[in-house]
Amino acid sequence: MAQKLIDLLTQHPTWVGDLFPVAFGKCNDNFTELYAALAAVAAVGGKNMLINCGLPINQRVFAGGALATGAYGYDRWKAGAGGCNVTINATTGVFTHTSGPLQQIVEAPVLAWGQPLTISVENPSGNISVSVGGATGTIPSGTGRRGVTLTPSGSGNMTVQLTATGVTYSRPQLERGSAATAFDARPVAAELAMCQRYYEKSYPMSVAPGVAQQLGRRGGGQAGVSGSAMYFVQPYLVQKRAVPVLNIYNPSNGAGGGVGNDAGTTVVTQLPYSSDSAFELNWTNAAGRWGGWFHYVADAEL
Repeated sequence: MAQKLIDLLTQHPTWVGDLFPVAFGKCNDNFTELYAALAAVAAVGGKNMLINCGLPINQRVFAGGALATGAYGYDRWKAGAGGCNVTINATTGVFTHTSGPLQQIVEAPVLAWGQPLTISVENPSGNISVSVGGATGTIPSGTGRRGVTLTPSGSGNMTVQLTATGVTYSRPQLERGSAATAFDARPVAAELAMCQRYYEKSYPMSVAPGVAQQLGRRGGGQAGVSGSAMYFVQPYLVQKRAVPVLNIYNPSNGAGGGVGNDAGTTVVTQLPYSSDSAFELNWTNAAGRWGGWFHYVADAEL
């Protein structure tokens, strides 16, 4: 709808411009469209500072259950001190939080330190103790979206921790402000890309790293060009937050530390160049052997 302007100048027999009912009708029409537009803007993703809170991205193919201190399971989620036991339902996104602290580290959030932040979940079956950048509180059990507002002090990366015993809940959210709002449901492609800033693999999504798997492998070779030095540059799907720790696997047998040549034999690789956007491998095949194929895992988690 085009903006409706109130007529203030047109001369009528006994009045000037629009009468009150017409003028206020135009105001109502303008405001109706404005508020509809604001609702559309609010639906745009980005308010949730946490990542991977809906249906879980699970590049490590974590089966759910126990995690040791500092170990990652589902993307971006790791165990706090003493470990934890958590399973996220792949179909419903419901967290079954059996025990211990579950953490996510938010990378240097802007306009967050020293400001009120609200952490919330949906339908918690019991109380959840939370810590946001060291500020602590409790999300009470109940139906619908339940949360608590905290004001953390500090700077840099922000550790968010949820601790519970035998509690189910879904869709954690950390947002700026003093109110818990509707869950920020991002497209799965965007959610995956956000996860891949910190952890990326070449294996198919359903395949755990470090196993024999030809699908998704990188590399190449030319038959007849044998016994020579090979160089291969591999860009990342998503630029990393920092230069990642890189692991290379032979797709023929899952062995780490090298590529697989045309015979499937593991050939030890060198890493002459590595950055947050790409890496280069080189290796030298034995006489009569050629090519080289590999899988990789790049880990830049916080």
